[in-house]
Parts: sequence; C-alpha cells; structure tokens
Amino acid sequence: MIVTLIEKVYSFLWGDLVQIPLPGGSTLGISLLIILLIPAGIYFTIRTRFLPIRLFPDMVQALVEKKQDKNSLSSFQTLIVSTATRVGMGNLVGVVAAISAGGAGAVFWMWVTAIIGSSTAFIEATLAQLYKEKDPLYGGYRGGPAYYIHAYVEEKQ
Repeated sequence: MIVTLIEKVYSFLWGDLVQIPLPGGSTLGISLLIILLIPAGIYFTIRTRFLPIRLFPDMVQALVEKKQDKNSLSSFQTLIVSTATRVGMGNLVGVVAAISAGGAGAVFWMWVTAIIGSSTAFIEATLAQLYKEKDPLYGGYRGGPAYYIHAYVEEKQ
C-alpha cells in the first residue's frame, strides 16, 4: 500500500504533465516539478540581482584565503566537505550521461541550471537561517523548510 502511494506521488510530481510535440513524431514530456522549479529559480536569480555571477570574485577570494587557526578547516576544505555531502553518485553519473548524450551543449545548459539552482539554494539556506529555533532539549539549533513553511502558514492565518 505505501509503495503504491509513493509511486502515485512520484508519478504526479515527475510524470509527464505536459507533452510537447517534436519534429519526427516524438514528444517531449515536462513534469510538474520542472514547471515549478525553473521559473522559481529564474525569479530568485533576478530577485538576488544575479548573486551567483555578481559575487563570484568574492567566492574565489574566500576560497584562497589562509586559515586563521592551525586546528580549524580552511575555506577550501569546508567547500570540499559540504560538496561531498550534497553531491551524490547520481549527480556524477547524470553529468556523464548528459555529456554523452548531448555533447558540449549539455555542459552549457548544466551551467545555466547551476546558476538558477544556486540562487534557489541560497534563498532556501537564508530562510532556514532566518527561521531557525533554539532547541530546548539539546541546546543547539533546529530549522529548515518545515520551520519557515510553518511560519508562513501561521502568518497567513
């Protein structure tokens, strides 16, 4: 029963919601999540005034600076650790498959997608920081999408 429910939700989100006819009789299917995520990413990129492009020199400067304490991680080491936690094997295989199927043009579209996606990730991380709460039991902080969505819903009531 639970597997059937998961399959139905997956099909609703990632199934072909819109079919675009292509020359040669084939069609291109576009899912609901693609219809929602790409415009949201473009909106966030424009609202942040092209933050990934505008602050690229600052990012490079932060990566090459020396660490302050010999017992701490450098900015580059921190980047590598955070990338390792976000990028999985599927992402690596997806890049290889895209380049194999699409050639050099696929690399360009992956760059465009990365710029749009990084703006979305920046907004998500910023909201998580703004709406995090002190954990009364363990003393740390907790937060994330559930917290800022909850705050939004409470504000609308």
